[in-house]
Amino acid sequence: MRIESAPQVRPEYRKSTASPAPSKTFGQVMSQTQDRYVPSAPPPRTEPEFSLAERTRPSGVTVSNATHAKLKQLAEIDAQADYTGMSPDEIYAEIWNRYSEAFGEDMIAIRGCIAGPAEWCVVNNQFQGEIVHHIFNPAINAAWKEGVKLDGRPYTEWTYEEENALDRSCREKADKVVYDAKMKALGYDGMDFDQREAVIREKYAGKNTTSDFLKMQSELKLSGVLRHKMGEDQADTYCAMLDAQFERAFNPNYIMIVGHEKSSFMTADQWYRVANQPFDTVQFAASMKENVHQVSGHNGWTEDYVKLLERLFDHFVTGAVDESLDQLLGSEKQ
Repeated sequence: MRIESAPQVRPEYRKSTASPAPSKTFGQVMSQTQDRYVPSAPPPRTEPEFSLAERTRPSGVTVSNATHAKLKQLAEIDAQADYTGMSPDEIYAEIWNRYSEAFGEDMIAIRGCIAGPAEWCVVNNQFQGEIVHHIFNPAINAAWKEGVKLDGRPYTEWTYEEENALDRSCREKADKVVYDAKMKALGYDGMDFDQREAVIREKYAGKNTTSDFLKMQSELKLSGVLRHKMGEDQADTYCAMLDAQFERAFNPNYIMIVGHEKSSFMTADQWYRVANQPFDTVQFAASMKENVHQVSGHNGWTEDYVKLLERLFDHFVTGAVDESLDQLLGSEKQ
C-alpha cells in the first residue's frame, strides 16, 4: 500500500564518502543577502477534503488537509503491519522509510523538532508513537525480564530502591536500542561525532534555502553532534533559541510579536512560502546574538556564557570554523 501524493522511490540507508574538510562551508554559500519572502505557489492537492474538526488535534494544532490524509493512511498501514522476526534496526528502517516516502526530505526536519509548522509536531508524535510501540516497549520489557532473571529472587522481594534501579537500567538499555537503530537508518552508524559533522556539512554544502538550513540543524541534532559538542544543557538552549528566531522571522503571529491573545502556531502555508527561498545565515546569527543579549539578564546568564553562545552561533549557524571551539566546549562540559 503506497502513500498517496508521495514520491515512489523509497530512501535507503545513506552512505557518504564525504571528506572531513568540505570545499565550502554552509555559511559561505549562503552569505549573499537575498529576498527570502517571495511567496511560492502551494503544491497541488489531490487528497479527499477533510473537515476542520477532523484535522484539529486535542493540542489545538490544526494540520493541513494533505498532512491529515497521509497520517490517516500511515496509521492504517501501521495497524496492519507485522514485524515478527524483524530486528529493531529493520523495524526502525521500515517505519522511517514509510514516513520519508510520505513526507519526503521534510522528514529529517520533522524529526529534529527544532522549528517549522506546528503540524510537524503531530507528524513527529505519530512517528514516535510507532517507534515506542514496536521498538522501545519490547526492548524495555526484554531488559526487565532479563534483570529479574539474573537476580534470581522473586520480584515481590525487591526493595523500592532496587525496583527503581532496574527501571532506570531498563530505560537506558531501551533508549540505546532505539538510538542505535536511528543511527543506522540515518547512515551515521560507525562514525565518530567529528565524522558525522563533516558528513552533514558536506551534504548541505551548496544548498541555500531556509529548508536546507533547518534540515542541516536537524541532522546535527539527531546525529548527536550538538549534544556531544556542547553538552546537553547548552544544546537544548541552542535549539530553543533557533526555534524562537525561526518563529520571530517567519511567523507573523508569534506570541512575542503579537501577544498571547492574538498569537497562533506557524501554519504549513506560512512555512512553505519561505521554505524554498534563499536564507541568510549571517543575518540570522546576528539576530540570535541580539536576542541572547536581550534575554541574558532574565535568565541569569554570565558574560562568559553569552560569549560562548555567540561562538556557537558562528560555528553552527554561519559555518565559521573556530579552532579553539572544541577545547572551549570541552572545558565547559566538565
